[in-house]
Amino acid sequence: MTPQTVDSTAFADVISGMALFFDVDGCLIDLAERPEDVVVPAGLIGDLERLSARVGGALALVSGRAIADLDRLFPSLALPAAGQHGLEWRATPAGSVERVPVDRAVLGRLVAALTEFAAGKPGLRAEPKGAAVAIHYRQAPALGSEVIAFAETLLAGTPGWHALAGKMVVELKPDGVDKGAAVERFLALPPFAGRRPLAAGDDVTDEDAFAAALRHDGIALQVGDREPTVANRRLPDPAAMRAWIAHASR
Repeated sequence: MTPQTVDSTAFADVISGMALFFDVDGCLIDLAERPEDVVVPAGLIGDLERLSARVGGALALVSGRAIADLDRLFPSLALPAAGQHGLEWRATPAGSVERVPVDRAVLGRLVAALTEFAAGKPGLRAEPKGAAVAIHYRQAPALGSEVIAFAETLLAGTPGWHALAGKMVVELKPDGVDKGAAVERFLALPPFAGRRPLAAGDDVTDEDAFAAALRHDGIALQVGDREPTVANRRLPDPAAMRAWIAHASR
């Protein structure tokens, strides 16, 4: 099913009684060649703060980034958050960060292998995330199939881990946790409990969050034109998403 494209202004009226779960890169902010080069547009933090207040605090960031990195990007905005695709979780703005236990020996071996692989191929970059490790090939897109094949070979003898492919990136992470599980966990607690969820994201890594929202008769909002997707609504790009947030926060 192709998602219904919605108008940023008209769609702003849907948030009453909703719990909001937003991906960050490619959804709230535009992608960059390197993750550290992204720019948070002026006004976005204030709009998110007002929108969170409008939904009674039921707004969380659900990202592939570590929560510490989210706090760096949004320094004056404390929100509930799930980081590293659910491997990290913070229930409340002032709460402590919970982390899924990870086999550090396995993680260290994967980090070393990806770092060595990337070092020999210009345009690749390994990114240790704390509980997972990613390899980016946005600056060398022709190497994408080679990166994916290497990641799959590397994990062939590593039970309990899997490769998660996204936009010009492959992340190696432990099994059993994803963005959908993070959304479900939020929905079991106030102020999210009893609300209809809206999950927004742009990448295949957001499909689990979309599915969780749909299980609760919610809205799965695809940002961009990636196919296939289970999303039932679509906005064309992060600029439209930010316009929707600006209207919805009023």
